Amino acid sequence: MHYFVDGFNIIQYRGLIMNDAIKIFQSNITWEEKVFSADIVWDNILKALDGKDLPKTPRRPDVRLIAQNVSGIDFEVRNPGDHSNGKPSDVKSGTDNSAMMAMLKGNTLEDQLKNAQLLDHMFSIREKGLSPEFVEAINNGDVDNILDEAYGPAPFEGQAKRLIDLQWTSGDGVESTIQAQVNKFCAIGAREAEMETVVLVKFPLYVKGTNTVEELVESDGMCIAVQEDWQTKEISTRPIVPSVAKVFYGKYFFDIPIVEVSIEGDILNISVPSTVVGVTQQNNQLKLD
Repeated sequence: MHYFVDGFNIIQYRGLIMNDAIKIFQSNITWEEKVFSADIVWDNILKALDGKDLPKTPRRPDVRLIAQNVSGIDFEVRNPGDHSNGKPSDVKSGTDNSAMMAMLKGNTLEDQLKNAQLLDHMFSIREKGLSPEFVEAINNGDVDNILDEAYGPAPFEGQAKRLIDLQWTSGDGVESTIQAQVNKFCAIGAREAEMETVVLVKFPLYVKGTNTVEELVESDGMCIAVQEDWQTKEISTRPIVPSVAKVFYGKYFFDIPIVEVSIEGDILNISVPSTVVGVTQQNNQLKLD
């Protein structure tokens, strides 16, 4: 059980805390009991903040290709990814929602842009839009090596207007510029970066030798991103290792709020680099700075 101190109230949670860390090696402990819950961590952070808002972090957008169906043929388009839970999309011709959206594979924005331009070159998308040849290649899996997602239908003009000239700096300081390319039947580019709630949590873990003092395990911690479902409004969390988070958030990774927890699992401090915005623990009570 986890007892989290909130003012004078003791709130009980299920889950593993640092005091119980030694128990993870016992055979009668289940796998689920050996895993820290990001949901519990986020719940503790919210209670510690006591109504204060954390700054959000820009997340790198991906390059996308938008192809309008002007073929006069209604298409059923297979999605190689999981955007629509594996269901094909019906993209009709000559309607207000007659475009297919495509996300490209590639570790960098430049790689994704090259793949979008390659598809345009292979199928003359800017002249033909969503053509039978392009759809056949998608449905047969012939372009799965460069196409990550394909879904729709969507309004071509409305989606094309959301593309911007994007300037992005990676976590390694590499600058990228992706210019929006909008033609009559095809648009390629990236949207503005979305603002995402994410924290970098520092979990203390100590190891003691036979006749030694405890040594703190060196760790970069774990990022926890928080999302709200736009339909149900339900909150969900997902852990992201810092090396991957640097790709997602680029230079803004270094501005992610940092959360320090105690050996007992309580929230000790929440800070944005150079600015404390969270809490400190004094006399078993969490107080806002």
